[in-house]
Amino acid sequence: METSLDDLIQASSYPRLLGTEFLDRCSPPIRRIWDYWNSRRGDRPLPGRHDIDPLSIPRDLLPGILLTEVLREPPWLRYRLVGTAQVTLRGRDPTGQPVAGNYMGVHLGTKPDETMLNYRIVIERRVPVYTYNPVTGMMPDGSSLRQLALRANCSLLMPLSSDGTTVDMVFCYTELEAP
Repeated sequence: METSLDDLIQASSYPRLLGTEFLDRCSPPIRRIWDYWNSRRGDRPLPGRHDIDPLSIPRDLLPGILLTEVLREPPWLRYRLVGTAQVTLRGRDPTGQPVAGNYMGVHLGTKPDETMLNYRIVIERRVPVYTYNPVTGMMPDGSSLRQLALRANCSLLMPLSSDGTTVDMVFCYTELEAP
């Protein structure tokens, strides 16, 4: 028997906020990307991929964006567009790769279940998910992220839908900091 989404959320200790609860605590860049996404949907519940134009995203936010495609069969989620800061932090470009095994935090032991749960919430509930779980550095064996003067502080995952109902893409922004 599959565990319900509500049960998975309740059992999780991963630091996340659902919906717009994050607006009272987020940084200005997160607020700006939220405002961008929100302006793109107009009076619809969700914007579509066609509403997200990289040329209209504020230039300083572009390096931290991701577009993830929702697939109908395994691997279920695949990175379609990965910003340059996201690539630099990982030490490689995961564009075209599945999210499982290529997400930030894999080297820290963040369970794939938590990352996939963030996506599942966005997809099934059609609400933004704000995560605040800092990610830095790489493992001694050199896997995952490169050791750089960068740190991912928080991320905002927002749903996109071609038909206004079914989430077929997830638009994500990760706030990166140079300590």
